[in-house]
Amino acid sequence: MPRVRTRAVAARRRPPAALRVPEQWALPDTLSSSGGFETMRAYQGRIFRLDQHLDRLAGTAQYLGLRLSLEREQLRDRLVQVLRGSGIPEAVVRVALIPVSADASSGWRTAQPSIVVQPAQWPPAAWYRRGIRVAVVPTRKFPSAQISPQAKYSARLGSVMAVMDAQLRQVEEALFMDALGYVTESTASNFGIVARGEFAAPPCWLGLLAGVTWGALTEAASAVGLRYRETPLTRHDLYNAEEAFVCSTLKELLPVTVIDGRRIGGGRPGPWAGKLHRAFRTIVRRELDLPARYVFGPVAEEGA
Repeated sequence: MPRVRTRAVAARRRPPAALRVPEQWALPDTLSSSGGFETMRAYQGRIFRLDQHLDRLAGTAQYLGLRLSLEREQLRDRLVQVLRGSGIPEAVVRVALIPVSADASSGWRTAQPSIVVQPAQWPPAAWYRRGIRVAVVPTRKFPSAQISPQAKYSARLGSVMAVMDAQLRQVEEALFMDALGYVTESTASNFGIVARGEFAAPPCWLGLLAGVTWGALTEAASAVGLRYRETPLTRHDLYNAEEAFVCSTLKELLPVTVIDGRRIGGGRPGPWAGKLHRAFRTIVRRELDLPARYVFGPVAEEGA
């Protein structure tokens, strides 16, 4: 039987521009994944220190080369309007700067603000009574020489990995350490200790964010007669502290009673925890003109 030569002819199809599975998911790109954000706390429908948050957001935008599509006052009004329209008086308000276009000649990008309002959720009340456990983890953030920590940018991989480290160690929070061995901050909170009658905390130049809530807490320290100073802190300093705290917009103040398995101050919240927390809330009540009947969430308690 004679041989018959055959030849497979490929169908002339145009390849798809992109294949996405699931189809509705978009691929990340340099435009959409390089924005900034800010997180704020509203009490009784009023945002605490809104102008300071807007100042920090403007600084983030300037650093990242973002032009906002709204003027500052327009954004301020929009935040207040969205919060009021949400019907959520006790809220977490987040604004993200999402780049939507870029100027090829200058490199500057135009960012559209995206606002999300969610009900505020406190950490477990037991954490305020007994304190939390933290660990200094091996994960490192971007060094300050590479990306400024004063900008709240979207890339949070370092924090995600640090949270995983904390979960592996079965603790509630992770603490970062810089390349020289100084402790800086937690994944989403500022950190400080009380030692030898002083409230000490790492300076921002070590590579940490200047917290808006933390700023109010340092004012609270002055109000209760506790001297505050900024100084680099080592793990040795932490292990021998009388008290320790983390502080953030969502937590306010949480006492830390265990660090890397070492009990701090006898393993219970100390006297300054409650004093500072209550003094902080006095500032919030005064600045937002909250009614006397207003009730906050759980508060740090001494020796619970």
